[in-house]
Amino acid sequence: MSKDARQGMILEGPLARGVFLVAMPSVAMMLVQTFNGFLDRFFISKLGPDALAAVTVCTSWMWLLLAAAMAVSTGTTALVGRFIGASKAQAPEEAAKSLHDASSVTRQSVLLSLLISVVVCIVLVLVRHPLLVLQGLDKNAIPLAEPYLLVMAFGQPVQFLVMILGGVFRGLGDTTRPFYVTLGSVGVHALGNALLIPRIGIVGGALAMVCSQVLALALTVWFLRQSPVSDGLGGPWKLDTSWAGRILKIGLLAALQQLIRVGSMLVFQGMIARTAAGGAAIAALGVGLLFESIAFMPGFGYSIASAAFVGQNLGAGNVKRANAAAWAATWQAIAVMSVMGVVCYVFAEPFARFFLQHGEDAARNAKVDETLALTVSYLKIAAISEPFLALGMGLIGALQGAGETLSPTVLTTVTMVLIRLPLAWFLLQHFGMTGAWWAMSLSTVIQGICTIFVFRQGRWQKIRV
Repeated sequence: MSKDARQGMILEGPLARGVFLVAMPSVAMMLVQTFNGFLDRFFISKLGPDALAAVTVCTSWMWLLLAAAMAVSTGTTALVGRFIGASKAQAPEEAAKSLHDASSVTRQSVLLSLLISVVVCIVLVLVRHPLLVLQGLDKNAIPLAEPYLLVMAFGQPVQFLVMILGGVFRGLGDTTRPFYVTLGSVGVHALGNALLIPRIGIVGGALAMVCSQVLALALTVWFLRQSPVSDGLGGPWKLDTSWAGRILKIGLLAALQQLIRVGSMLVFQGMIARTAAGGAAIAALGVGLLFESIAFMPGFGYSIASAAFVGQNLGAGNVKRANAAAWAATWQAIAVMSVMGVVCYVFAEPFARFFLQHGEDAARNAKVDETLALTVSYLKIAAISEPFLALGMGLIGALQGAGETLSPTVLTTVTMVLIRLPLAWFLLQHFGMTGAWWAMSLSTVIQGICTIFVFRQGRWQKIRV
């Protein structure tokens, strides 16, 4: 089915089939990114558990800083979705005005992204060493992590732009072109890893990532010129505070939600880094999250579809279809992620062994054995929570597509800060690392269940953007 036909099913036609067809390119895109993550960690793992621990911590800090991009991206998706949905339900004169507004949002989002990303880059360059020390990385991992984080810092403006323009395509309901962008960028990333990491070590992985993002940006801009918001690239390129305010009014809470989510994970990593397991626990978490992404990456794809359906249908005034689409996307996500959770459980040990291989050094082999055991226990416990993670991802995607970012932020704060962290501290004291893994899984289950009640309150149906 063509891209235009998929987008046409957002506002009319069989709902379950429409959700499936819109979600599938995003699901495929996320799985390709997961495969790319496998390759990335595979090459890094050749450098040993310390390198894995370094990349795990650096990645967490990068996700924390990308919360600033989330502030713009979420607002962009909600506004573009509303305007595109409205344009399809309006008379020609009004439709032209809505398309012009969608183009204006695109242009202002790019300007905001550039301003914020430059600030983030400067801050990260200046404080990268204290950030790594704060996470409790040992003396062997910090020299590996610091140059890696420096290279990633200089790539921030490009990565921000890719995220923001991805938000435009989510609002358009176009999930096909981002898939092509991902294929191209992953190819460059994989090739860069294969060529650079064996020659210059962990820094090669960072350089490969930045190069892949440059290609992704070039492809995204090229595709954007063929989209309904292509006029947004024409100018004037001057920041409009009224548009910036509308974008950030929606997105700042989404950014806060991302800060809370990743911040709580950083605190969690700090806890386990200071246990007897130390670096082995951090490396196990990194490998475990990588394999778990097989399960939760499809959830991101359905979250994107959910946001597109809800945003455009609210713009077209069809609240009933928006609600039904949110649940259709969520149930499909639960089905897929439940199956993938079983895969995660059954193949936990062979997967861990693939990334954690023995060498000739006895001390390193002992650390590999410890990391392997911790990774397997993490994966088997995390697999239980996958259906509940899908539940939360599908419905939160719908809420964000509507521009309702307050409730998900409150929910994230309660479950990931007020429940997960104290529970992890308590269980660590009594059950060791297994207790910490259970704290992660149980808080995910609670968040998924609570999201049902938040969504059913219906506040999202009345949000004005």
